[in-house]
This record gives sequence, C-alpha cells and structure tokens, in this order.
Amino acid sequence: MLEDIYNKVYAGTEEIKSADCAISSQLTPLIENADLEGMTREEFVDLLCRAGAIGEKAGFVLGARFLAKLICDALC
Repeated sequence: MLEDIYNKVYAGTEEIKSADCAISSQLTPLIENADLEGMTREEFVDLLCRAGAIGEKAGFVLGARFLAKLICDALC
C-alpha cells in the first residue's frame, strides 16, 4: 500500500526530481574519482556501501518530509 501511495502521489513531484539531482551530484564524485579497474573487491564494496548510504540518507529525509506533508494534509 505504501508503494502505491508513493508511486501514485509522490514519485512524479518536483521534490523528487530535485532530490534526484542532489543525489546524483553526491554520487558523481564517488564514481569519477574511483579507479574502477584498479580497485580491489573490498574497495569496490566500500564504494557501493558509500553510494548506498547516500541513497539511504536521502530516502529517509524525503520519507520524513512526505510523512509530515501527509499529516498536515490530513489535519487541514
């Protein structure tokens, strides 16, 4: 049900598009500065974990904002 709400109500908003750009601007330096062919497996795993952490943080912030908006809309 939450996925349906997200997909139908929130996914196409300008806030999501803006967040996508912000996330990309954080991920791009990770990839551009990485020696993908020369890195070890551990370094690659670390890179993926750092990229995942960026997405996780952004998802948490966006989710909290969405929840706050839902609550405000329900109370008004």
